[in-house]
Amino acid sequence: MIESEKLAHEYARRDENGDVTEIVRALDGVDVKVKEGSFVAVLGANGSGKSTFARHLNGLLFPTEGTLYIGGMDTSDSENTLAVRQTAGMVFQNPDNQIIANIVEEDVGFGPENMGVPTNEILKRVEESLKETGMYSYR
Repeated sequence: MIESEKLAHEYARRDENGDVTEIVRALDGVDVKVKEGSFVAVLGANGSGKSTFARHLNGLLFPTEGTLYIGGMDTSDSENTLAVRQTAGMVFQNPDNQIIANIVEEDVGFGPENMGVPTNEILKRVEESLKETGMYSYR
């Protein structure tokens, strides 16, 4: 389950000296409740906070105000960060923004590797996944 209560996030704009010149509120009082197994689309114009909200879902960003729970875990609690990231992942729209590799096989195997899955099992899962999705020839 995903649940947010009065979730807010602010970005600080800084000058060349690093001094804050402006605070931009990207999320303001977001209340959401998504039941497990549901499919949800988040729609909005450019700059409306969709990506900021998505980055909160797996702990890439933390709330300025309010709370966000993923599977009952408070994402702002640093002790939950690893478990939250193991529960909710993110695929970036632009492959150049991926933080992993330039090779499809390595990207697909990154998650299981970081969860401690044995190498032979990772290789098997990667091959099966790429074949299932029609991506095997791009490996």
